[in-house]
Amino acid sequence: MRTIKVQELLAALKTHELAAFESYLLSPLFNKNTAVVYLYKILISEEGQKKIEDKKGLFKILFPGKRYDDKQMRYLFSYLSGHLENFFVLRELDNDPQQSLLLLRKSLTERKAPKAHSFARYRFSQLNSEESVSRYLLHYQSAELDHQVAASRVRHADYLSILNNLDHFYFLRKLQLHCELINLRNVFNKETEMFLIDSICELILRNNFFQSPIIEVYYEILMVLSAEEKTGELHFKKVLALINRHHDLFSVEDLNNAYQYVKNFCIRLINKGRDDYRMILFDIYKTILSNKRLLNHGDFSPWEFKNIVTLGLRLHQEKWVKEFIRKTIHFLPSQERANALTYNSAMLSFYQKNYRQTLKHLQEVEFTDLYYQLDSRSILLKVYFETDDAETMLHHISAFKIFIRRNKLVSAYQREIYLNFIRFTLKIFRAGTSLKKLQMVQTDIQQQANISDKSWLLEKIEELSQ
Repeated sequence: MRTIKVQELLAALKTHELAAFESYLLSPLFNKNTAVVYLYKILISEEGQKKIEDKKGLFKILFPGKRYDDKQMRYLFSYLSGHLENFFVLRELDNDPQQSLLLLRKSLTERKAPKAHSFARYRFSQLNSEESVSRYLLHYQSAELDHQVAASRVRHADYLSILNNLDHFYFLRKLQLHCELINLRNVFNKETEMFLIDSICELILRNNFFQSPIIEVYYEILMVLSAEEKTGELHFKKVLALINRHHDLFSVEDLNNAYQYVKNFCIRLINKGRDDYRMILFDIYKTILSNKRLLNHGDFSPWEFKNIVTLGLRLHQEKWVKEFIRKTIHFLPSQERANALTYNSAMLSFYQKNYRQTLKHLQEVEFTDLYYQLDSRSILLKVYFETDDAETMLHHISAFKIFIRRNKLVSAYQREIYLNFIRFTLKIFRAGTSLKKLQMVQTDIQQQANISDKSWLLEKIEELSQ
């Protein structure tokens, strides 16, 4: 049964929206076709879906005793899809009062209702506006509407407001897109020609657009991304200071984006050996976690969760990590919680040197995600190393290598870093307490760029060298 679009749209409905959409369908203002309501109820019913093998089977349920009409079925799917799309638009407008008022003002202008428009304009001006690119776009569109109203009444238009909001929107969006392009260039190592950015930066500095904190933040982020390391650090500090000073003014999306850029900068320097940035990054995470607007905005990423746990443990913040896992696990998507709790609890137990508990955690769940599988096998290898279980460790290394080489989902980069980790773990184990051999392994590790958990390997060499 080819219902991919309608099924995708139904899957996009959140649980708390199911009843609201049914009420929408039952409203004669939106829908007068009862078959569409029946179709919806069948498609969201697990038992109903099991009975449906094809469109003909579904038609029999909807229209018992009637001859199958493929055209009618296609129309029904189309109607339901259209209603779902319209429902999503209405939900977006409910969640965006500025956009709703802007559309209302546009309608009132076209309907020549000046008093109602004036009141809607006042309501629009009273709404709290977060610093964001959408804010300047909306205010530019608002100024354009005022211009239309003024022109219809032969009044003087406020050109300054139109131009000011247009400039702010254009410069801010240009900065955002250039930051994204530089990020992509760094990831894919691909040169991208970027037009006008030098001229725009010059205009921003000359015309004092820094009266807008969000423009200043993205300008400083651009400097962080494009400057040399030392200069980049100065701009990095400016970005952090601006975020801390103005975070209540920024939209959640822009606040998240700004934090992502500063986190990436920290990670880049940590990867270059700047261990002082571990604590800086940890403090940034703690600041983000203390911001209820960010924490309550959507689901928490399981990979961000894992990164925070790993960073905290490497900084020997076991007590804090334990509390973080307990308090934050419910913010993860429900289907991700079991694996996240098991894996991160195993990590915590490992750093607490409770190796028996570590093994117990890792045996509780069979990880289906590749990243969890790779990292869990790495933890197991470290447990066998720490407990000096040579026989089990060698068997595990053999199985780990086979898994890495045969699994087609493992990328070339992952294959390299994990095989290097296995190789150096085995070298350290065989070196024992021989200072000469340990120093040779240490030199090899430090010269190797692509290696998983380098800090743990160097830590083991330091312990065995004492």
